[in-house]
Amino acid sequence: MKLRDYRPEDRAACLAAFDSNIPWFFSVEERERFGCFLDDLPGRYAVICDDDGAVVGCGGLAPTREDPRVAALTWGLVHSSLHGQGYGKALTEGRLAWLADMPEIELVRIDTSHLTMDFYARRGFRLLQRIEDFYQPGLDRCDMELVVRR
Repeated sequence: MKLRDYRPEDRAACLAAFDSNIPWFFSVEERERFGCFLDDLPGRYAVICDDDGAVVGCGGLAPTREDPRVAALTWGLVHSSLHGQGYGKALTEGRLAWLADMPEIELVRIDTSHLTMDFYARRGFRLLQRIEDFYQPGLDRCDMELVVRR
């Protein structure tokens, strides 16, 4: 697997990976928002490729507008057929490695579902709040943060 910067020609593969995760991890209503996000990226965004070079997932990291000391993990996902094979871990670790070039960042935040909350907790993120049925019935929002510098 290989992490590389996102290119506009990756859009269709990223949308296909997104679609593979509906309705378990994303709602169908979020697809348009994700497509608009890909068209106007707020920060750095990458794709993760399999050994043949095919795009199988994507995710980013962007400083927040509200606080220059805080960054957010943005739209991280892996094709559902590849869950549990290390792609999500590599994607997350790769994005967090970008922090070496961002010394001003002290906290990383993410809003994710309760289905992936434990994945991020194993990487040091702590739960700030959980909002039941936020994304859709049965799909809770979990706001989490990771302290990277004090």
